[in-house]
Amino acid sequence: MVNVRYNSVSKKYDDGFEAVKELNLEIKDGEFLVLLGPSGCGKSTTLRMLAGLEEVTSGEIQIDDVTVNHLPPGARGLGMVFQSYALYPHMSIADNLSFGLRMAKGEAKLSGDEIKARVQEAAEMLDLVDHLDKKPKELSGGQRQRVALGRALVRRPKVLLMDEPLSNLDAELRHQMRSEIRKLHDELGTTTIYVTHDQIEAMTLADRIAILDKGVLQQHDEPLNAYHNPANDFVKGFLCQHIDDLVQTANNLFKKTE
Repeated sequence: MVNVRYNSVSKKYDDGFEAVKELNLEIKDGEFLVLLGPSGCGKSTTLRMLAGLEEVTSGEIQIDDVTVNHLPPGARGLGMVFQSYALYPHMSIADNLSFGLRMAKGEAKLSGDEIKARVQEAAEMLDLVDHLDKKPKELSGGQRQRVALGRALVRRPKVLLMDEPLSNLDAELRHQMRSEIRKLHDELGTTTIYVTHDQIEAMTLADRIAILDKGVLQQHDEPLNAYHNPANDFVKGFLCQHIDDLVQTANNLFKKTE
């Protein structure tokens, strides 16, 4: 069982800006949770505090009932995929996938054979087997994003964190990668927390969504329930009205082509 809890978590910077305010949120074992909201709402800060990349000002973050506030990032058992792929351009895809495993020390250090087996497993899962000897510049944007995802998965993380991972891709690739990410989650069952400002992305990927505005949690619910029963005017405008507008636009376009 791998669940995550934010217990009254706040993040306040030295200039007085409070990015996250008294957040109480539980992510269940095996759940795909999407943190959703406009730019500056605190969703990436929420993710980064869990990852250990931002200090928590007050409150506790727990993974499997263990408080992790003071644990370094590498000791939290997390995998993270960023908006930028952050691949090493001079390394092969195989070496990019295995980099974190090769750098591990102590009890986390694996044998060469185990590292090779994990890389092969990830490559097969993400359709990268034919590209292992290539450099990142030889791959498409979608393939590079698969490498970034594979690099997180080879560590077999307790929780997978994804921060706007598809924002650099065009619309067609985003649609394709959304399907692949959801399929992968269904196969692996890894507890996943995914940050996006894209309402459609949230609705198609999430088991539940947590909608934030100005650092405050507005609604934590299943996507369709949030759409049909918005908790307040902000959720109604940000989620429901936006999706209604998209549907209306699509309907108008189809009418024009008939």
